[in-house]
Amino acid sequence: MEFCSEEYLRAVVRRINSSSVIRWVERPLSFTLILEAEPEKGVFKDIVIGYVVEDGRISEFWRGYRESDFVISGKYGVWVMMLLGRLSPIKAILTRRLKVRGRLGLLLKYLDLIDFAEVLEVMREVPASFHGDYSKYSLKGG
Repeated sequence: MEFCSEEYLRAVVRRINSSSVIRWVERPLSFTLILEAEPEKGVFKDIVIGYVVEDGRISEFWRGYRESDFVISGKYGVWVMMLLGRLSPIKAILTRRLKVRGRLGLLLKYLDLIDFAEVLEVMREVPASFHGDYSKYSLKGG
């Protein structure tokens, strides 16, 4: 499946919602993720996706930009390296490889409730064909 395609997102949401990796949060939180183009590496367009976490599950997802509690952006390759387990989301934020817009205190509280290593592990179970030079890292799933 093409990474971030509608089919891929449906499969990821299905896997995540059937696991217990997302814990309950006080209120619904929305996220927009921007995977920035890297033309020099064969990724020619930004990819924008989003989702809402509610009652311990992803209640909605979409492609394209929407107003969200948090907007997290970074180069396409940063997202791939996180998915592969070669870069932690916290380290990516702290080293500014990922830029975050939104209430940082609320995000840190949320990050304390969610084990992103577990979320990424569940996501690795979904086959993913990456774009451009990153295609050599494509995931077979499991």
